[in-house]
Amino acid sequence: MSAHTQFADDLSLYALGALEGDALDALEQHLKECAECRRELEWLRGDAALLALSVSGPRPPERARQRLMAAIAQEPRRKAPVENGPVRSGPESGSDAIPVRRRPWLGVLGWAAAAAAVLSVFVLLQQKKDLQRRLADFEAASAAQQRQLAEAKELMASLTSADAEHFTLVASKTPPQPQGRAIYVQRSGTLVFLASNMPALPPEKIYELWLIPTNGAPIPAGLFSPRADGNATVVKPPLPAGVQAKTFAITVEPASGSPAPTSQPIMVATRS
Repeated sequence: MSAHTQFADDLSLYALGALEGDALDALEQHLKECAECRRELEWLRGDAALLALSVSGPRPPERARQRLMAAIAQEPRRKAPVENGPVRSGPESGSDAIPVRRRPWLGVLGWAAAAAAVLSVFVLLQQKKDLQRRLADFEAASAAQQRQLAEAKELMASLTSADAEHFTLVASKTPPQPQGRAIYVQRSGTLVFLASNMPALPPEKIYELWLIPTNGAPIPAGLFSPRADGNATVVKPPLPAGVQAKTFAITVEPASGSPAPTSQPIMVATRS
């Protein structure tokens, strides 16, 4: 259980001035170290003006209610003063007068009702905050799903467009023969590469895919390491748009990759 959850009920009682003993000392020590709980306390104190609201509302936490009522029960009782107002005569004698005394528990009950109203308001506002957080999380997740769907549609449109070029990369004839297939859209720079039967790499090494343009130096087109089954993929690496591809090639490079090939290509593509 987090410290914030542990002190949630104590903060409500502390805001009402009804927290005592070890719980009071522990909370005040925690408030010195926790800025989040101090902000929550100020928020609770600021909402004390909502006392004017109706006492109806959500039931406050049972543990907080029990502690509040126990604190009320421990309040010292003062002897009610004798009023100088009306008196009533005793049944035995018309001359003996019994003074009317106030009933202090009526004031306690009124204070308890007000405190219960405050706790109810606090619970209601906390529930509202929780619902707002859940709604924000849901909206963020929905937005992320919409972005992923849009990216998938864009990728599918690129791969199925009429101007998509297909390249096949083949290695030596030693079985099982490594193979690769590159699908490239020149106008947008979109590339999807699929490989199979790729040999495992030595430590600190990685495969690097290169776009070989019709003019100019090779362009890095993504790093990849094969899985245990020898398969690997490179999807939409950062490539400039509009570059005409002469072919694609694969080299073995240091683990961080290289800006230019440092070894002879192990696979070179031919157009499908």
